[in-house]
Amino acid sequence: MTIPGPAHPLDVDLADLADGVLGPGPAAAVRAHVDGCLLCRLKVLRLADAPPPGPPAPGTVLPRPAFTVPPADGAAEPVAGDLWLAGAEERLLVLVVRVTGDQVLVAPVTLDTEAAGEATVVVDAARSPFRTGLAVHPALAAVVPRAALTGRLATLAGAEELADLLVGPGPGLTKGAAGAGATDPRAQVAQALADGLAALAPPSLLDDLRDLRGPDCAVRPLAAWDDLPLAEAAGWRPLATLDELGVVLVLLDTPHGLVDPEDFEAARSVLTRLNATALVVLARDLSEEAEVFDAASLHAGIDVPSGAHTPPRPLISGLEAFDAVAKYLDQHSGARVMSAPTRAPLAPVHVLNLLRKAAEDAAADAARQGARFKIAPKRRGYESLAGDTHFSIATALEQAFEGGSVVAGLLDLSRQ
Repeated sequence: MTIPGPAHPLDVDLADLADGVLGPGPAAAVRAHVDGCLLCRLKVLRLADAPPPGPPAPGTVLPRPAFTVPPADGAAEPVAGDLWLAGAEERLLVLVVRVTGDQVLVAPVTLDTEAAGEATVVVDAARSPFRTGLAVHPALAAVVPRAALTGRLATLAGAEELADLLVGPGPGLTKGAAGAGATDPRAQVAQALADGLAALAPPSLLDDLRDLRGPDCAVRPLAAWDDLPLAEAAGWRPLATLDELGVVLVLLDTPHGLVDPEDFEAARSVLTRLNATALVVLARDLSEEAEVFDAASLHAGIDVPSGAHTPPRPLISGLEAFDAVAKYLDQHSGARVMSAPTRAPLAPVHVLNLLRKAAEDAAADAARQGARFKIAPKRRGYESLAGDTHFSIATALEQAFEGGSVVAGLLDLSRQ
């Protein structure tokens, strides 16, 4: 997102301003910009607190930063009120708001309290576990997968304190200043945080299936196994059900797929209990591919033409889950996504030219028929259609396409 406004000074000029070595004229211009630009003011504050470049002189003791960040604990489980790092390459600091299975609702957190807007809660340094102020952005909260959280840092609020913290103000909590409209540079900060959270939660398999199959396919998350002890005992995780025109698929994740009689017995119980047409079996810990089984393929069979007994085997395998589901539904639901039929190139048709040709042919044919009549006035009436009369008929017909009166055109023709 680009916010219109004046060009920002170069970073080298901001660094020289922070070090006090920028000339009087340029310093005044840069300082005037910094006074009105939050982002550049944050840069100058950081540059002013940064240690000088290069190795310190012998015996020099560098000042320790006021804030402290504990080491990240990647083995912890997310709990509401904890601060976590999220993302692998570009990491974000987030506050865990709620945990629901593998989905975690988080709000982004920054150390840039000056960039706090009116919807942002500022936590004072005295209340912060980092000993520096924090800006919490509840309005930007988003759901991310548990796998996106890479390490726990500290607890910001207990369960009973979290609701008050997210609303603010309160003890040790304030709200940011009101925004200045579309040109407020804090909008850039908020947009960057929202984009960062969105990148942590790419579209899921269920979202992709909804987009491809359309309204004919009902996709519903499956939260738990109801009265299916064999599936629970096997450690299977239910994912979703899909119903497209009566063809019902159940998606589930397993530790190792279906490999032994106990697995196939559990699979048959799921198929029967949920009244499903087929199962889509994943083993995400081992592979991104899925296997599709219907009722027949979950039982042993007889090979043709050898007559040998064969173990259960999938109808579809070797495809990622999205492709396997789409292939099965295309083959069985009757709602296959089809491309438009290919047509040969068509020449343009000019309707008025066709009208003129039809009028000409009709008038010539009528004139030829006049010779058959013995009554002279009638014969002359037919023969009068010869010559240029057909052009007048075509003109009258054209008026039907141009919004004019066909009756008036025919009356004009009768007077000729």
